[in-house]
Order: sequence, then structure tokens, then C-alpha cells
Amino acid sequence: MQFLRVLLVAVPGLMLGACATSPQHAADGQLKPLPIPAVPEPMNAHAANGSIWQPGTNVALFEDTRAHRVGDLITVLIQENANATKTTNTTINKSDSISAGLTSFFGVVPTLGAYSPSIGANSAQKFGGNGATAQSNTFTTTLQATVVQVMSNGNLEISGQKEVMLNGGHEYIRVVGVVRSADVSPQNTVSSIQIANARVEYSGNGSVYEAAKVPWLASFFLSLWPF
Repeated sequence: MQFLRVLLVAVPGLMLGACATSPQHAADGQLKPLPIPAVPEPMNAHAANGSIWQPGTNVALFEDTRAHRVGDLITVLIQENANATKTTNTTINKSDSISAGLTSFFGVVPTLGAYSPSIGANSAQKFGGNGATAQSNTFTTTLQATVVQVMSNGNLEISGQKEVMLNGGHEYIRVVGVVRSADVSPQNTVSSIQIANARVEYSGNGSVYEAAKVPWLASFFLSLWPF
């Protein structure tokens, strides 16, 4: 009996602990930068031949400041607006009518008491369905990305990420894709709508995100509930 009492007290405590989430706290210490996706290639030293311009050096007399080499930084203006609307209507009508009767059989009118042998049936079916869905998303921010590869046709493969810590939670913004060098503005910026094979991610973790999640025990019972 003593064991059963202890079990009855411990089981509700374990269930409540499973439904609760512990807050996450950031570890104290020095802030570490995120890894650099691409390191610029080393520049060669000037050759002692008296010439001002040398190939393979960092001397650019007639070039602008737009990103065009591996390791250069480019500002990505993320402006994503997505709106989708869908409406569907379905209507089905069907009706059937069947009648049959025996008026004579070898010249004799058959009867069943006061009834004549006849069959009649009517059926009608009707189905109507309506459906509508609407979705709208907006994501606007600015992010610095690094050129990780210069393709043979001059296109730039970029990759960038940003991490922000707010009230014990981490916010992550990531973007990768391919940009035409001609689409980079003189201010060294490019819009996210001009990125091919773009992948834009905005996610995070922490107590705010954990509060929006369904606890695993409640999720287990919801998976078993048939309605």
C-alpha cells in the first residue's frame, strides 16, 4: 500500500514535468563570431618591374566597389511578399426514375387481390461542396552575404546568415542563392527577388518558441484521439 501511494504521487508529477518546458539560458562567455563561408584568395605582392598595375593584385584603378570575387561582401535586401488565394465550387445533381407494370398476361389481366402487379422507383442524389483558402506572408530585412563562388559565366553564388539573441532566445536569418553580377547595384546591394535558387530561412529557439509547441505527452494523446 505504501508503494502504491508513492506511485500515485510520483506519476502525476512526472506527467506535469513532461508537459512543462524549462527556459533556456545563454551560457556566459565571450561572444564568438559565426564562421565565414568563404575566405578571399591571397593577393600577390607587387613585382619590382616599375609597373603600377599588376595582374592578380588588389590594385583596381577602373573597377567599382561591387562584389565580384570570392570573399567579397554583398548586401541582400530581403523583400518577400507572398499572397495566394484559391476558391473551388463543386455541384453534382443526379436523378433516376424507374417504373414497370404488367397490364396483361396472355389476354388475362393479372391481379393480386386489389392490387395490379407494377413496380416504380425514384431516386435523387445531390452533392454540393465549397472550399476556399487564403495565405499572405511578408518578410523584410537586410542581411550581409559573402560570395562563395564565381561561376564561369560571371554569376555569383552567395551565402549569409545572421544570429540575434533576444531574452534568452536565438533568432536565425539565413539566405543562399545565385546572383547575376549585372543585378548588383552600384551600392553593392541586390534584392532577394533577383536571387535564383534562393533559400531564405527565418527561424529561432528559446522560451517563446517552446511556448508555441505542443508538449510531447499532449501530442501523444492527440495522435491517439480519433476525432
